[in-house]
Amino acid sequence: MAQSLVYGIDVGTTKIVALAGRVDTRRGWVEVLSMGEAPSNGLKRGVVVDRGAAGESVAAAIKACGVLGGPVSVGIAGSHISSFNSEVTVLNRSRNLTISNRFLKKLEQEARQLDLHEDEQVVHVVPRGYVLDGSEGVKNPVGLAARKITMRAHVVSGAVSSIQNLLHVVEDCGVRVSRVVLEPLASAEACLLDSDRESGVVLVDVGGGTTDIATFLKGALTHTAVIPIGGENFSADLAYGLKIPQNRAEKMKRRYGTVLSGAVDPVAAVKLDDRYYNANFMSQILEYRAREVFEFVRESLEKAHVHNLLPGGAILTGGGSLLDGMTDLAEDILGMRARTATPRRVRGEIKPVQKPQYATSVGLLYFSARHGEPGPKVKGAGTTSFGSIVEAVRSWFRGG
Repeated sequence: MAQSLVYGIDVGTTKIVALAGRVDTRRGWVEVLSMGEAPSNGLKRGVVVDRGAAGESVAAAIKACGVLGGPVSVGIAGSHISSFNSEVTVLNRSRNLTISNRFLKKLEQEARQLDLHEDEQVVHVVPRGYVLDGSEGVKNPVGLAARKITMRAHVVSGAVSSIQNLLHVVEDCGVRVSRVVLEPLASAEACLLDSDRESGVVLVDVGGGTTDIATFLKGALTHTAVIPIGGENFSADLAYGLKIPQNRAEKMKRRYGTVLSGAVDPVAAVKLDDRYYNANFMSQILEYRAREVFEFVRESLEKAHVHNLLPGGAILTGGGSLLDGMTDLAEDILGMRARTATPRRVRGEIKPVQKPQYATSVGLLYFSARHGEPGPKVKGAGTTSFGSIVEAVRSWFRGG
């Protein structure tokens, strides 16, 4: 069976998850063999702000997982991430005009030669399709003949400093990173079927610190974005509005939270410990923030000119999608049908991963198996200089 052992670490704003598993790429399922989870400290909206605290959190998750024995894929998000669509055209000068995998790598390298800011680096070049001598609609040109080849690609970039900080945190724990993966791409690997990608959908991953979106049409990635609002903001709003500590607000949100204030009786009360709170007021606070999230999603889709190209609707995942009423509110604001998705085709005894909040973690395993392990032979951070880490970052990206 075409199985491989793979590892992934989702370094989130509210939790760190480390997974080890086996992926059968032929049949399309993942078996999670071990899982470690720890509360996240030292991150804000997906970006490291305290290396020591973040490192302790990652180390705790790795220890709880227990079996990380190889290079890992690490999820990345944050407001420093940007993306755009690009086209690259290269003439094929081979004698028989046959397109090879080597030629496609040349196209990708051309796509990476972009005029970015000094602190930006390309993370992913995702082909959307190819045009061969004017003929469009080609998805896999290998083995075909053409003189003029155009690759249409979705390019994702991020701040080199932010990515280095994330890699430092993981490598401080003695783990080698093989690649960084944009979190919505990882979540899409776990939650979307090929039929979803063909029909035209937007994946909305409501995480702890950010909300990540990715759109697909005719099987191709067409747009990605990171919105710096997540479940942590919902809890902070509740804490401020109800004048309670944030940990109590988090309990209130999970136990009684809804974003449909119109469905809550104005005089209804909920109890936490020995105090009562107005349920309608609580739902108004949560609804206000949820509306803001979906309005940002709609604005992003409209700016990318894909809002009206998604007949498959919106697919919500991530821990924030579990709030009552999120799909109804998404339908209302986005103007399309919406549903919640969990990681698909997951096997094994570790049942918690079959929940929306673990979509990115499971997706990292899928991504590792599908795209191989491109990383150079780099030792752990304890024996790696700052300069060599920078060079490793660049070489990892070349394989991204």
